[in-house]
Amino acid sequence: MGMCDVLLETSPAKPDRRPAPMERLDFTLPDFTRFMWVSDETRDVWHPRLERVTNAWLEIEWRAVLAGVRSCAVTMASPENLVAQAPRWAGEGLSALPVEMVGLTGQPYSATSTTAQPGEPFLFRLVIGRPSDLADFKRAWDVADQEAIGDLLGYPRCCREFFRRVWVDDAMVDTTWPMATATAAPTDAEGTLVEVDGPPHANILWRWMGTRTVPHLPCRFDCPATVELGERFVAVGRSCGFGQEMDWLLDVLSWPVEWSALHGIAEIRTPLLKISTRTDATPRRYTVQRRGDSYPIEGAQGLSFPFQAPVKLRLTGARGFQRGIEHSVAVNAPRPSWYAADNGFDSIAAMEDAHRPIVTAAVAALSGRGGDVVDLGCGNGALLDKIAGAAHGVVPFGIDLDPVHIEHARELHREAAANFVVGEMFDDEGLWSSGNRFALAIVMPGRFVEAGPERAAALRERLRTRCDQLLVYAYGDWLARAGGLTALARQAGLELLDQYAEERVALATVVDKVPEEVRHGS
Repeated sequence: MGMCDVLLETSPAKPDRRPAPMERLDFTLPDFTRFMWVSDETRDVWHPRLERVTNAWLEIEWRAVLAGVRSCAVTMASPENLVAQAPRWAGEGLSALPVEMVGLTGQPYSATSTTAQPGEPFLFRLVIGRPSDLADFKRAWDVADQEAIGDLLGYPRCCREFFRRVWVDDAMVDTTWPMATATAAPTDAEGTLVEVDGPPHANILWRWMGTRTVPHLPCRFDCPATVELGERFVAVGRSCGFGQEMDWLLDVLSWPVEWSALHGIAEIRTPLLKISTRTDATPRRYTVQRRGDSYPIEGAQGLSFPFQAPVKLRLTGARGFQRGIEHSVAVNAPRPSWYAADNGFDSIAAMEDAHRPIVTAAVAALSGRGGDVVDLGCGNGALLDKIAGAAHGVVPFGIDLDPVHIEHARELHREAAANFVVGEMFDDEGLWSSGNRFALAIVMPGRFVEAGPERAAALRERLRTRCDQLLVYAYGDWLARAGGLTALARQAGLELLDQYAEERVALATVVDKVPEEVRHGS
């Protein structure tokens, strides 16, 4: 009896499934991945959300080691990113061990790696963990001990056996069909259609978009060990401040999705987009349909699976009409022309891209505790609006010299309008006269450099005594002139504690002893 069967004994009894044979041809296409969205409007809503999920997953994978979910994690990093990230890992007591140099494929997803060529750009394949675990991983890697490697990475034993049998012994490049036939028997006479159900945590049909809750290829769509592991990874994500991303992730994995394979090309059809990628070459079409239990508002309608069939209703009975009645106060009106312009951006999209890593860092810093958050130089409060929407219990405060910007901020934050004041962040009046203590202060360190040494020193003291945490960030010209956020923070009399998004955002602290050149403004 295999370990997968032992694990299933703790769940409702299910018939023992043996994979239905897949007729395969003797060629394999090169690796490729292509996406096609159902509409521009759907892409505008979900592309940034899926990007946030993917970025959160990169963080969750190694933080799962800290949480005791697994012993090691594997990731990819350029030499520059390795230099930037290594201090973060070291600060948590973890080390990074490069085990391979991989060539850049130019593909958003690749099932196989390419050898790095001399003089060409490359990525390191890294293993992150504690030194003793890295030593064990290196020994297993050197002898290609897949069982030991999978164990150190936290993969369930049943899934490790599945991987060995399907990927290694059978030399398949896509495990979807054997995974499906291990879950349920084909429903058609030809044996080429399988319909499956299962918890979203074991759904890996979105992996080409970087959307998954587990780092391995499960043995079944309802593997109990995989579901348990996925729940632990999601819990790590929420504890790191990625609650919104985890909600989106589970939503996506709960939707219907169809995988089909023919002549070496797989098509993964979802309510939002179609993915085309490489699979095992077959002379006839094989199809897996995961039914799902929810459907996105932005999803396409259609008559074939996985789309939701359009229903003709009276106007007052339509879903959109009813949703509008139920949430009439919360309808998102088009943003006014000043929404991005007040903050120095040419477009809302550009501002969203710039704000995204700051919001992620702020949410992680608050760790679900909420509290008073102040943006020093808040513009129209758009950044605080995003933070308050992503973190529970945030009370926004802001100060800016431009009265028009503050008027707009009060319009965005109607319930906290009194917390936004016109004034100078360096002065005792206005914001600081209230006596508030802030859970988090947000500021661009270039403000200190512009203000001069005496005024900068006064603000540093207020931050030290009145704020629990300090988050700093910078854009383009400031970073280029200073040579990076670390150097810019030093000019401001601050020291970085950690970094996000290629050194654009970091938690910081006021240094105990300000360098001489900072005290005198030289």
